[in-house]
Amino acid sequence: MDNKKTLCAIGKAMKKGGLVAACDGNISYRRDDGLIVITPSGLPKGELHPKDLLVVNLDGIVFEGMGKPSSETALHLNIYRKRQDVHAIIHAHPVTATALTVAGIPFAADIVTEGAMVLGEVPTVPYAPPGSLELAEGCGAAAETASVFLMERHGAVTLGTDLKEAFYRLDTLEAVAKMYRDSLIFSLAGGDKGHTTTKAKPLSWYLKQK
Repeated sequence: MDNKKTLCAIGKAMKKGGLVAACDGNISYRRDDGLIVITPSGLPKGELHPKDLLVVNLDGIVFEGMGKPSSETALHLNIYRKRQDVHAIIHAHPVTATALTVAGIPFAADIVTEGAMVLGEVPTVPYAPPGSLELAEGCGAAAETASVFLMERHGAVTLGTDLKEAFYRLDTLEAVAKMYRDSLIFSLAGGDKGHTTTKAKPLSWYLKQK
């Protein structure tokens, strides 16, 4: 499967998994020639076809395709400029992970082993208007030290060496967010507070040994 078909398949998986609704989100990858393939504005991610995708350079100039690139193109390009190791970026609206930012609860990836291993530290970028230069700069700063991060009241961004890695990180992010939400609820009922720093330390320690 070529990368354009992979991108479209991931768009369908995102829709099926409830990670986006309607025309939400955007996906991109860096080609071997340095150009960026990115989703267009205004199309549902679950209905994408290879012919719908656009190709832009790092200045945002369209080289291939019809239509308008995603409104978050600047966000993607800023990250690609800062991280030469990144070859794929996904922005989605996972409900539980995003809800944590609305509630002002910091994300705790290391409550479970999978979160610590796959996600690492997950910072939250302070709110900025969608599509703004301020948001692109905030995400670029977060990407300097993290490959998964949240945007306050907006969603999540996951990076990868390829499209599948970026998607697996997104999928894991929402799964861990649900576990974290449930652990918070159960702790209110008197359960063991497994999300505390003390419990998380062994997982953080494990990451440092890799």
